[in-house]
Amino acid sequence: MPVLLYLDLLGADQRWRRQQAAEAQALFDDFADLVLDTVGSLDVADQVVGEIDSDQAALICPSIESALAVSRRIFRRAWLDPRTSDELRLWMRGVITSGDEEVVRVIAADEELPKIRRTSATSSTMRALSALRSGLRGMRLLVDESLLNDPLRGLFRVPLGRLGFIPFRRMNFTPYPDNLPRDWQDFLWMADTQAEWSNYTLRMKQRMMWSSNDPIELTEAAATQALFHEVDAIVQSVVRKNMMGDQRPPTRRENTADGSAEA
Repeated sequence: MPVLLYLDLLGADQRWRRQQAAEAQALFDDFADLVLDTVGSLDVADQVVGEIDSDQAALICPSIESALAVSRRIFRRAWLDPRTSDELRLWMRGVITSGDEEVVRVIAADEELPKIRRTSATSSTMRALSALRSGLRGMRLLVDESLLNDPLRGLFRVPLGRLGFIPFRRMNFTPYPDNLPRDWQDFLWMADTQAEWSNYTLRMKQRMMWSSNDPIELTEAAATQALFHEVDAIVQSVVRKNMMGDQRPPTRRENTADGSAEA
């Protein structure tokens, strides 16, 4: 079943307001290169169709597995690549929903004015845009829960010793916009093994410092940090259970007071 991955690059409006057209173009080019290079690394690259337009990218992937894999890879590369405060930092958010159509937009000439083309978004694209523009803050990746199933949860399970956790969940403490339907879950793109997790938390600290003089970027960084804190609570909870040697057979999704989930 085709699945739509829609990405929204953050920070472009700020550069336009500052009359920094060159910086905006550099941002768009970096974003497009990242998306194209990452899609090209997939085994199913020739099956992905879509559009990249300035600060947005809409990709129709052949399966939910491929949409999740490419989106996680895009977010991780965008997060880890900048190593100094002077390097260009990409902030984005994204949604993954069913792709009922084989195109992102329908473009047709107007019947009375054929030299003018009218562009209409498909129903899948409208659903994605509705979620992205609901007021969601931070570098987050949402997935329509109707696309999730037990084999998929097992495939993306993050191992942490003898236990682990599922990176799909409705967060307990990281807020969602009031008008966002409850059938969206976070795909915790940064969730990784304990050894790798430290790389993501280090970059979170650095990005907070690097964005301190930019109020708009700082807002996104702060919202992202809230998500990181909740993910860290999950990781640490599972690690503690490993250290305690709890011999209880873990359930598929055991929710605890601190928001951890084991599998």
